[in-house]
Amino acid sequence: MGTIAIVGLEQDATGVVDARATQRLQAADVVVVPSATSASASLVASLGIAPVTFADLGLDERASADQVVEALVETSRDRNVALAAFGYPLVREGLIAGLLVRARGGVDLYPVTSPLQVLLLALDMDATADVQIIDAGSVAGVGRTRDAHLIVTGVDNTIIARATAGRLANMYAPEHSVVVAGRLEGGGFELTPLSVDALGRTEFATRETAIYVPPTRLAPPAGFAELVRIIGVLRAPDGCPWDREQTHASLASHLIEEAYEGAAAAESGDDAALADELGDVLLQVVLHAQIGAEDGTFTIDDVVASIITKIRRRHPHIFGTVIAETPDEVTRNWDAIKRKEKPATGVLGEVPAQLPALMRAQKISRRAAGIGFEWEDLDGVWAKVHEEIDELKSADPETADAEDELGDLLFTVVNVARKMGIDAEAALRRTCAKFVGRFEDMEAAASAAGRPLEDLTLEEWEEFWAWAKKRESAAGAAPEE
Repeated sequence: MGTIAIVGLEQDATGVVDARATQRLQAADVVVVPSATSASASLVASLGIAPVTFADLGLDERASADQVVEALVETSRDRNVALAAFGYPLVREGLIAGLLVRARGGVDLYPVTSPLQVLLLALDMDATADVQIIDAGSVAGVGRTRDAHLIVTGVDNTIIARATAGRLANMYAPEHSVVVAGRLEGGGFELTPLSVDALGRTEFATRETAIYVPPTRLAPPAGFAELVRIIGVLRAPDGCPWDREQTHASLASHLIEEAYEGAAAAESGDDAALADELGDVLLQVVLHAQIGAEDGTFTIDDVVASIITKIRRRHPHIFGTVIAETPDEVTRNWDAIKRKEKPATGVLGEVPAQLPALMRAQKISRRAAGIGFEWEDLDGVWAKVHEEIDELKSADPETADAEDELGDLLFTVVNVARKMGIDAEAALRRTCAKFVGRFEDMEAAASAAGRPLEDLTLEEWEEFWAWAKKRESAAGAAPEE
């Protein structure tokens, strides 16, 4: 892969471009300028170099930084590229930072007088954020909570660099990103992205090197838009091999898994875990949208537009004139609207067959009850439960008839849950968790008593189980005042 350089065209008082910048332009295979009529194009041509314009790369002159980054990275696959521009190093916001993410081997910058100048002007730092500039010998005195930009100067040799890396390793995670600005022999500086861990293994052969360490927690540059951009980077030809090979079908199981983990976090009461798991769910949505965009079938904008339209259509009591004052009225309206949206599917046809059986039973039961196929009261459901129990008892074990009767009983119990306002899926998950907890307590107690579980008598099983239930109750009891 070739190299990428950003070359400033500032002239001295006599109108001459810096000699180091000129040499770097002449050494490039491709010199890129915004347009054929720009001042940079004229100046590059005066140096005997035929420039390539944004238009030649398929870009508009006012292309975004992300678009320019993609074009430069693609052009540098087998050639050395230089982007020539006035106003260096503030070429355009986000350009150099974007190149550091995408370009292999870093970015060269010409001409500059010091690494500090490069880092302050080129890395799109938030002007409102704190910036600390310290000498390498003072790194040990920096606080451990890193919420400011940090620039370490005076990293003049490998010994100092490794000592600095060791001190940074006590403050930041090994994978935390840093940027090293080192002077090039031919003038200018090279920006190289590294991790804190890799910094300690890097040889530094030049003086006047500085290290930029971003805050440990920076707000995303563009929120949701940044997530979409990052997924595009992962799916790019030179992106992540795993992400590139995914399809809608291959991701289906991951979507289900992440949804279940999100549900588990919601039930745990751990807000931090829930935020993390919801991020994983959102990742799946954006991945599918990126694949759709590449296939030309849909984009993330289509996904967002679709759900906005659907929410407005299914909430006429908010965005229309329909009146719905209770959750039950909202649910009935919702189901009626869904039936109108897909009339060919029937009342129950839209319930996915791929849902877990208990969850599907709940949805089917609610849909059927929503149009009047319902018991008058809870007593009627209980009578049906007892009827199904009797039929199951009369069936021969291990037969298809017994399986059918068991299914009927389970489905009727789901209706009991619905009538009682209970989510059967959540209730069964909690019971499973409770059983596992009790069993593990029982297992630990038996082990402490020197009794393998497989050797326990029925009476001992009962004793240990009763002890585990009592222990669970004691642990869940409120402390006395």
